Amino acid sequence: MTEIIKPPGKVYTMIERKVVTLYKVMNILNIPIDPFDIAKRQGYVLKPYSAATPEQFVKLKNNAEDGVSYYDTELCTFVIWYRDDCCVERQRFTVMHEIGHIDLGHRCESELARIMANYYAAYALAPSPLIQHYKCHDYIDTAYAFGISERCAYLCFQRYINWLNYSGDLKDYEKSLIELQVIKC
Repeated sequence: MTEIIKPPGKVYTMIERKVVTLYKVMNILNIPIDPFDIAKRQGYVLKPYSAATPEQFVKLKNNAEDGVSYYDTELCTFVIWYRDDCCVERQRFTVMHEIGHIDLGHRCESELARIMANYYAAYALAPSPLIQHYKCHDYIDTAYAFGISERCAYLCFQRYINWLNYSGDLKDYEKSLIELQVIKC
């Protein structure tokens, strides 16, 4: 039987702080956010799976179904490969997930790293304070407002409900996210 890995709450708080810092440093003022633009502005190289040679494609698909990132010593930057034959919402999540791996300093893939990068991507795409700020009534509103898949929106909206029920007052970093006055496009 496989044990379910669940990081402690402080790990989620650390990830949320990193995402808010990303919003500030990258001057992200519009939702839905654009992970492709964020990656390019960070100096990362984006490559769709469709641009891979047959040998590269086999290697990429063996490593990850949707995307993979690594530091390229020749280019002196990170390269993010992503599956481009799926819906744009999935591509956006994948690129944000890979940015999460990079920002969180992951150097190898593990179940814990995957969980953390998934949380990073979901929180970056639809932070709980902004779900509240834009008065999303359900996960469908959340999907539409933040340009994410219904599956991702469902999980983000569940996180938001838990946040409403258990967090109480806004934390300092959550207040600073609201103060950025992120505009819905």
